[in-house]
Parts: sequence; structure tokens; C-alpha cells
Amino acid sequence: MPKKKRKRKNINEIVVPAPFKAKKPALLKDTTGVEALSVFEVSEKIGGRLSGLMITVGALLSLLSVYSILTSIEFTFSNPLFVGTIGFLGAINIFCGLMLLAKK
Repeated sequence: MPKKKRKRKNINEIVVPAPFKAKKPALLKDTTGVEALSVFEVSEKIGGRLSGLMITVGALLSLLSVYSILTSIEFTFSNPLFVGTIGFLGAINIFCGLMLLAKK
């Protein structure tokens, strides 16, 4: 039976231990989930009220238009009531659209 050869340790070999890596805490936290949840909750609370407000302003604008047709009063863009009502309805419409986008 052949004899097993013994491996010799090389004395000239230099061994350097690996440097210790400490975990650093993250500078920025991922808070997108928390922010999305808070935006969704706010849009749920505001959504019903904004819908009611839009329906009310739209109905008032429709009544104002029907009144102007029946009485032959012209509501042009020089009338501040007409411009204000249309501007308010447009602003509420844009805000409701942004709230719907935030829900997604």
C-alpha cells in the first residue's frame, strides 16, 4: 500500500484577514408605501364632498344658463358671476381629476 504524502505548509505565505464590513444604516428610507396609503385615505375622505360640490356647482351653472335662455339675458364673459362660476367649476374639476390620479 502506498504511503500518503504529507503536505507541507508554506512558511513564506502571507495571510491577510478580510476587512470587517460594518453595515451602515440607510440614509433614505423607502416611504412610498406609507405615502401612497395616506394619499389614498385623504382622497377617500375628500372624494364624496368634492363630488357633491361639483354636482351643486354644475347644477347652479345649468340653472343660470337656463334662466339666461328663458329671460333673454346674455351671460357673456364680461359678466363676473358667469366667469367666476365657470372658473370655480373648472378648478374643482381639475382638483377632482388629480385626486382620481392619486388614487391609482
